[in-house]
Amino acid sequence: MLSATANTTTIRAALLVCGTPIPAVLESFGDYPTLFNALLLQGLDELKKQGAIKEEASLNYKAFDVREDIYPENVYDWDLILISGSASNAYDDIPWINKLTDYIKDIPRDDKAPKVAGICFGHQIVGRAFGVQVAKNQKGWELGWTKTELSEEGQAFWGDLSLRIQELHQDIVTGIPEKFTVLASTQHTMNQSMISNDRRIVTLQGHPEFNGPIMKEFIKARSASGVFSKELAEASMSVVDYELDNVKMAARILQFSQEK
Repeated sequence: MLSATANTTTIRAALLVCGTPIPAVLESFGDYPTLFNALLLQGLDELKKQGAIKEEASLNYKAFDVREDIYPENVYDWDLILISGSASNAYDDIPWINKLTDYIKDIPRDDKAPKVAGICFGHQIVGRAFGVQVAKNQKGWELGWTKTELSEEGQAFWGDLSLRIQELHQDIVTGIPEKFTVLASTQHTMNQSMISNDRRIVTLQGHPEFNGPIMKEFIKARSASGVFSKELAEASMSVVDYELDNVKMAARILQFSQEK
């Protein structure tokens, strides 16, 4: 239990929206602002159950579509800035992606500035912003339920030996940015989660906002269109409903946003 979180009454979280889910997910489960809102509220409830935050604590949450050049007016109005997933490539030379990369690199790092949490595409944007190449993984897609192994630093941060998360990516951060530490890895992807050494930025390559039913829709749609092979789709479907650590990750990210 962290005293900084225990005294919190409102956690202010801004989501930088970088994409839109496929139509089947959008229709049945909602867009990224909806998915992250649900995830963060679950994380807040978990902190309350742990006694790590006041029972009356609330979430002040707003989404900003950076594809439309919409950003928070003042970063100091927020405790946490999240970067969503996207079907776009973090390495593309596109104006909105270039601006987002610069924005993340230039976010102040003082104690009153917001913490940053990059998710999937957001993880890759952080990697690019701090000097590491993002590229397609020669091993191909990492898809569906995945157990990531935590480093010693990762165990200390996430509070466990591993994290179970849904994966949906072909691109990877190919190394470790200077002054960052890797928290989690898989055989497929060396950098699954990282944290800046000043503890202002944390990332996840996977999708804590995706559950089994959401992932099923992605697998069905992209296997039907030929993006995923039959073998990969079947293997992913066979474990898609395994237990996940989504709520634990959401709670930890919210807690992280209150640490000084």
